[in-house]
Amino acid sequence: MKLPPLNALRAFECAARTGSFSAAGAEMGVSSAAVSMQVKNLEDWLGLKLFTRRANQVRLTDAGRDYYQKAAMALAEIASFTQALTEGGKRRPLVVSATPALAQLWLPERLKAFAAARPDVPVQLRIEDDTIELEAAGIDARLSYGGEHPDYRTQELFTDHLVPVGSDPGADLQTAPLVEVNWGATITSVPGWRQYFVQHGIPRKDPAAAVAPSVPSAVSLVQAGLGVALLPEQVVSGETGTGRLHRLKGPALEMPRPYVLITAHYKSRSRRLRALAEALGVR
Repeated sequence: MKLPPLNALRAFECAARTGSFSAAGAEMGVSSAAVSMQVKNLEDWLGLKLFTRRANQVRLTDAGRDYYQKAAMALAEIASFTQALTEGGKRRPLVVSATPALAQLWLPERLKAFAAARPDVPVQLRIEDDTIELEAAGIDARLSYGGEHPDYRTQELFTDHLVPVGSDPGADLQTAPLVEVNWGATITSVPGWRQYFVQHGIPRKDPAAAVAPSVPSAVSLVQAGLGVALLPEQVVSGETGTGRLHRLKGPALEMPRPYVLITAHYKSRSRRLRALAEALGVR
């Protein structure tokens, strides 16, 4: 069996995943020069150039990208098998990261379907703001809104519409107090009340609104009767379907980007992730 030097392979995988020799060195507890030397050893062994080096930056070549996907998959399988063996056969949980809105309002019913389909796979749910460092954070799948993730496999979940909702089904958009969602520093493409009123020609002299830091907090404010909010229709469908919120009269506004499922390319054959994608409605 012809195997590459394993220390060099591990250094390469870490550098490819983190995007730099210095970050890889920090993770492995060695210097960036040591990582660079190990990668050079692997390149010499393979007879291939895995990185292009320019100033303090490194980029994977086509050969490096192909080799990384295979190497990362192999190392992940070894790590998973080793963990299962040392933990007496316990299965590693599937780590799912999601935005607060998806995790609290949309995901629970889908995870229930996943649990019914794969009762053998425990799920660890993390609620956190956007992150795309999946491997470094130990994340198997990330559910998020929009964004470009060229280094990962991105599958569309759904495209949503913003609709006005309130606790009183008869609330008037021209006079009711308003609740605005702060979508965070990474999302600037989601329109708010001001754009909504202008686009649909709805007269409103004072589009100023109370600001909620997330969709779930906006839902809480609306349910408390503190105003009406412009919220993603499918995400809050559990609330409107049970009557805790009401879809108000008024047009919908399509959100410019879809909600997405993000996974590492090398995990595309994972049966657990394919079962999760099916439970989430990915086709």
